[in-house]
Amino acid sequence: MREFDHFIYGGRELEPMRRAFALLAGAESALGGRHPGLGTHNALVSLGEGLYLELLAVDPTQTPDGVMASKLQGFDEPHLFAYMLRGSDLEAAQAVLERHGIASDLFDASRTTPDGAVLRWRLLVPRDDNPWGDFVPKFIDWLDTPHPSRMPGQGYRLESFSIGHPRARELGELLQALAAPLSVQSSDRPYLQLKIGTPGGSLVLAGW
Repeated sequence: MREFDHFIYGGRELEPMRRAFALLAGAESALGGRHPGLGTHNALVSLGEGLYLELLAVDPTQTPDGVMASKLQGFDEPHLFAYMLRGSDLEAAQAVLERHGIASDLFDASRTTPDGAVLRWRLLVPRDDNPWGDFVPKFIDWLDTPHPSRMPGQGYRLESFSIGHPRARELGELLQALAAPLSVQSSDRPYLQLKIGTPGGSLVLAGW
């Protein structure tokens, strides 16, 4: 079974998301850095060892033609939209996706932290035109880079992450083949729901 690596809450602008999150959660997020070529930048919230929440937004200092930046530019409001699983066998996960008719891209990525360090990793990202959209997980291999969750404790923790979908059985079979650590609930409308424990109580972030 694979492990969750991080969850992605996205929107057009980073600083308004950071301010809103601080008001809701009672603590600040930490600036992450810029993603060259992807057109995005981020801030991070540690959820404990090996796990974090990413606040991801369009980077105004880059040309807005990156695939992810273009996606975020289309958001009417910030919301939870993706989850990432960790592993070093991304080619194997890509083969499973291909057997299920899902095309994906496997590539290297990086970002420079505020203190000038360059972090590098590999990503496996299913293409947006797949039948399940963002309900299919994305995958990451951090290579030799220290995991970004290793930051000063902020008092946050993962309480739960759940998925609901009208075609729960079919989506569940795909997630099982990908060794994803969750099942799918049957629901009238698709949803993602992340519940975080904060110093001020539980915080629920939703997506669709």
